[in-house]
Amino acid sequence: MKRLNKKGFTLVELLVVIVILAVIMSIAIPSITSSIERSKDKQKTQIIKLIESAGELYVDKHKNTVKTGPITLDKLIGDGLITAQEMKDPFNEKSTLCGYISYNGSDVVWVDQSGSKQYCISLE
Repeated sequence: MKRLNKKGFTLVELLVVIVILAVIMSIAIPSITSSIERSKDKQKTQIIKLIESAGELYVDKHKNTVKTGPITLDKLIGDGLITAQEMKDPFNEKSTLCGYISYNGSDVVWVDQSGSKQYCISLE
């Protein structure tokens, strides 16, 4: 009787490996995606803190003219309180973070141009 050469994997073994890899990927991808989103939010929060400082300086500098209403990023850039480079989206170099600061006399609310998120900044 001739012996068969068993140097390869069977189809069943390959399918088992593929299924195991698929299960691992289905667990790992959502975790990685949420980590990336948290990282993006942290980076944008740091930029918002920079805008908070610029907003405080702007309000202090223009106490007589600023009562309430929006303070645009262009006004902050125009006063030299922030730079356009600091407003670059850290995850998309071609994009600039756009929006405005809404000031009601005590609180500032940052509103993205897309309107998808709001970050509240309190001026003390």
